[in-house]
Amino acid sequence: MGAGAKHKVVFVDRLLATLVSQRQGTTHDVLACWLGVDRSTITRDVGEVRPLLA
Repeated sequence: MGAGAKHKVVFVDRLLATLVSQRQGTTHDVLACWLGVDRSTITRDVGEVRPLLA
């Protein structure tokens, strides 16, 4: 319990990044720059939130 990486982006920002990515087609590179994190973080976050929206 408690092992593993912690989220660097709060859920609201993860949700917003996912919605912007889906609606506007914004690349993960742009979203990463916008939120000040690495592209792989955005890719992981969008991948986790997308199923919740489905």
